[in-house]
Amino acid sequence: FLSAAPYFCGGSVSDSSGVLQSPNYPGDYPNDADCVWEIQVENNFRVTLTFRDIEMQSGTCQQDYVEVYDGPLHSSPLLGRFCSGSFPTYVSSSNMMSVRFHSDSRYSFRGFQAHYSSIPAGHNTSKFFVCLDKPPYCFCLQNKYFCEFKDICGN
Repeated sequence: FLSAAPYFCGGSVSDSSGVLQSPNYPGDYPNDADCVWEIQVENNFRVTLTFRDIEMQSGTCQQDYVEVYDGPLHSSPLLGRFCSGSFPTYVSSSNMMSVRFHSDSRYSFRGFQAHYSSIPAGHNTSKFFVCLDKPPYCFCLQNKYFCEFKDICGN
């Protein structure tokens, strides 16, 4: 009789910044996983989430995937669903964001790692750029404008 090693994933996250990753990362994630992280930062702040690594069963993202929601999982808009490709960044419209990781019963890969932080949600958010070390390098929070050149981040 063989049983899989137990793993824990998901839960409520309330630190101002941190790391989310699939179970066993950077080892292969387990099959039949369904993990939900609910990130809540201080009032008057927003959550920014940047993916640093993604390796999953690719294709149509029906089997294994990550979903990002703009607030609580069951009552908020879906910001994105993906399983491979670029390393997206998401910004919440409030102080809450939810992340769901799902895997099916076949094939395991390294999974994902993402970093989140909190940023002020004041009137000056249109001037607030988040700078990344990979394209698109930075973006404006208010209208979610993506830019391709690093020097724009200083403006």
